[in-house]
Amino acid sequence: MTLLVVLDIVVAVLLTATIGFCMVLNRRLAALRRNEAELKQVLAKFNQAAEQAETGIARLKEAGSVTAAALRERIGEAKALRDDLAFVTERGDRIASELSRKLTGARPAQTGAAAPRPAPRASGGDARNLSGVERELLAALEQAR
Repeated sequence: MTLLVVLDIVVAVLLTATIGFCMVLNRRLAALRRNEAELKQVLAKFNQAAEQAETGIARLKEAGSVTAAALRERIGEAKALRDDLAFVTERGDRIASELSRKLTGARPAQTGAAAPRPAPRASGGDARNLSGVERELLAALEQAR
C-alpha cells in the first residue's frame, strides 16, 4: 500500500467521525429548537413574577413606613398618658398621705376592741376645705382600716 492510499483511508475515517458528530449535534439543536418555545414561556413567567415581586416589595415598604409613623404617634400618645398617670398617682399618694395624717390626728384613741368607728372628719374647719373626691378617699381609707 502506498502512502496515498493510507492517507485516503485516514481522511475517510475522519470524515465518517465528523459526519457522526454532526448528526448528534443536529439532533441536539433540533431538541433545543423544540424547547425554545417552552424556554421563552418560562422566561416570560419569570419576568412577570419578578415584576410582581418588585411591586409587592414597594407596597410593603410603603405599608411599613405608614405603620411605623402610626406606631410612633401611638407611642407618643402612650408616653403622654403614662406621664399623666404618673402625675395623678403621685398626687393621689400625696392626698392619701395627708388625709391619713389628718385622720390619725383627728381620731380619738380607741379603748375597746369592738368600739364603733366614728365617721371620718377633719378637725376644726378643715372639713370644709376637702373636696368631694378627698372626702370619698378619706371614707375609703377609714373603711380599709
